[in-house]
Amino acid sequence: DMKKGYKATCRYNLAKDCFILSFCLMGINSADLYNATEMKGNTIIYCRTKTKARRLDKAKMMVDIPKIIQPIIDKYRDKTGRRLFNFYQYYCDEKGFNKAINYGLKEIGSILGVDDLEYYAARHSWATIALNKVGIDKYIVHAALNHIDDSMKVTDIYIERDFVNENKANAKVVKYVFSK
Repeated sequence: DMKKGYKATCRYNLAKDCFILSFCLMGINSADLYNATEMKGNTIIYCRTKTKARRLDKAKMMVDIPKIIQPIIDKYRDKTGRRLFNFYQYYCDEKGFNKAINYGLKEIGSILGVDDLEYYAARHSWATIALNKVGIDKYIVHAALNHIDDSMKVTDIYIERDFVNENKANAKVVKYVFSK
């Protein structure tokens, strides 16, 4: 069936592109890609959907866009300007969007011989490569993933994050993976 083949191709490409976006944007999750609305210069600014309600800083993230993914950013750019990406025009909610990505990743995984390839593997891979291959300090990896350290809660009140260290780490990880 030609329509089914087209849909599978679309999901495959969507999955590949979103996995690369996630990896190159410090493991941004699909809900945040789907809902992102703010960009200043070359930086995507968003509040992590998963944890924003539990945090004073609303789990704010500021991620510089690596040049290598600019074509993917442009491909999915929302022409209306309502959001950064047009995913909401094709999927009614972030759950449907995530389901489509993971469906495509299953297809990619079967081609590559990787069992159960999921979107979150981009985030896990980013963290693992940052620490083990690039030598990024574990606390910077922790900060780049926007995790909370309960032992630092009081200290965090006094620090206004600028995301410079996180973005330097990301540039090194992206360079390590994509430069040969």
